[in-house]
Amino acid sequence: MITEITDRPGRRSVLQVSGIALAGALARPGPKGTPPSPPRLAFGANHGVYEKFRAAIPVGRAVRIYYDEENVFPQAWPAGLPGAWPTLSIRPNPDDLLSGRLDDELKGLISTAPHHADLTFWHENTSGNPLGYPSYVNNPRAAVRMQAYGHRLCRGSRVAFGVITCGPAGQQLDWMAPGLDWWGDDLYAFRRLLNRDGTLSQAKIFERLDQNQAAWRRMSGRRWPAIRICESNSPLDWQRRHWFTWLTQWMTANNGHRIITYWNADHGVRQGGLSGPWPPSEPVIENLRRLAEKYRL
Repeated sequence: MITEITDRPGRRSVLQVSGIALAGALARPGPKGTPPSPPRLAFGANHGVYEKFRAAIPVGRAVRIYYDEENVFPQAWPAGLPGAWPTLSIRPNPDDLLSGRLDDELKGLISTAPHHADLTFWHENTSGNPLGYPSYVNNPRAAVRMQAYGHRLCRGSRVAFGVITCGPAGQQLDWMAPGLDWWGDDLYAFRRLLNRDGTLSQAKIFERLDQNQAAWRRMSGRRWPAIRICESNSPLDWQRRHWFTWLTQWMTANNGHRIITYWNADHGVRQGGLSGPWPPSEPVIENLRRLAEKYRL
């Protein structure tokens, strides 16, 4: 069944924080601790603003696509985005998925994927249940079994299967299947990433990402698991230059491959959300353009 692609439902609240000047980026350590030259990242945005993002940042190519109705996904990989590196989020019913009743439909979808396609099931399906999933979805056993099943379906295809967490990944070990292709997080300027004075803390951001990486290393069995930031933003424009720069610093140092920004006019600071409308200010666009060009894939 085909349905219209939608953007995200409402998100959590955030306090105001401050931004500061652009910082330099780091190189990613290689398998023996020596950085390869040069590190590479794909920048992008959610589907609703992707074309506008590309118009402002031509080298941006990562796009997040959502099908947020249960058992509703396209018959073929979403088209109309030439050259894009898509991350597709869908919501298969657990019983239907694990019984094999969706195999033909999902295999057909996977077989039509472009190069560099990512797939995930029930993003942010974690212990805190931030998206209000039903209990037959939001439990560790269902989460792990669905991820493992999706990973098997993608073997031998162009599609890499991964999991998207939200919050400390170390608290979600029972909710992640081992050995997936990539490990993602939806990361915003949450309250706990601020200093006492309400400003953004680079140390706390890096600490959270380091802790997440430790969890992903444990689940992947790899020193340098492939990492994505699958949604990210702040509702405060004057904070965004440093926010995206710091994410880039950490990602280029730790085998990160995609930073997908998220924009929604209904989820800005006035609505108590964590993003805001596209476009941001020109300095933010210029900073994103500079980072995307420096680390282009």
